[in-house]
Amino acid sequence: MKQVYCPDHNAIWEPVLGVWLVGELVVAANLFPWQSADMMKPIFGAEARDELFSPANGIFLHHAIERAFDRGFLVIVPDIEIEPRNPLAPWEDQEERRNAEREWERKHPREYRIKVLDATPCCMGEPVFPKEVFKFEFETLAELDGRRLKFHNDARPRARYIWWSFLSAVTQLTWKGSVAVPDSLIQKEVLKGTRHWGTFGKYHNEGMLKGFTQELGHDASSIASSIMEHAIE
Repeated sequence: MKQVYCPDHNAIWEPVLGVWLVGELVVAANLFPWQSADMMKPIFGAEARDELFSPANGIFLHHAIERAFDRGFLVIVPDIEIEPRNPLAPWEDQEERRNAEREWERKHPREYRIKVLDATPCCMGEPVFPKEVFKFEFETLAELDGRRLKFHNDARPRARYIWWSFLSAVTQLTWKGSVAVPDSLIQKEVLKGTRHWGTFGKYHNEGMLKGFTQELGHDASSIASSIMEHAIE
C-alpha cells in the first residue's frame, strides 16, 4: 500500500486528514474484511480473491478514524452533490444531479468524501484532534462529515470495495437502531447515505445485494431500490 499510495516518503499519507503521519498513528485498513476471504469469489467474482491483501482493498486511516469506520459510524461516499438546490422542488435539478453521478462513474481518478451515519456514540464527539496539536479546523470525528478525501496521487481503492464498506455500515446501523438511535433517525441517515451511492456502477452479485436489502428490514423499499442499482446479474 505504501508503494502505491505514498511512495518515496518515510511517513504515511492519510487521505481523510490530508496530512503526513508517522506509522504508529495510521492503520492500513481493509475495506472488505480479510476474515471473510472465502466470500470474495461469490460476491465479486473469481478475480477478486487476489485483491484481498492488495492496495485495491485498502486505505490508510488514522487509528481513531479507522475504529469509527470499522464500527459503521462513518463511511466513504462519492464526492458528488446530492442535495437539491431547492428542497421544496427537488425535481428542478434532479437530472443535473443524476448527470453528476454518471460523470463521477466515468472519472479516473474518482474523488470521495466522508459521511457520518451515526454521530451519537461518545467517541464521535470527543476531541480526538485537539487544535493545539493538530491545527485542524475540526476536533471531533463527527465534524469530519462532508470532508473531502485528499489522496497523495492518482491511486485509489476499487470503488466496489468502498461500496461494500458502505453496505456493511448501513447494516450495522440498522441492527443497533433499537438501542442507540431512534428508527426514524436511522432511516433518515441511511436514506441520505444511500443517495450518495445512487450511482451507476455494477459492484456486486445480485443475490448478495438482495440479502442486504432483506436484512435492513423496516420500511426499506426506497433504500432497496437504490442498492439494487449496483447488482451484477
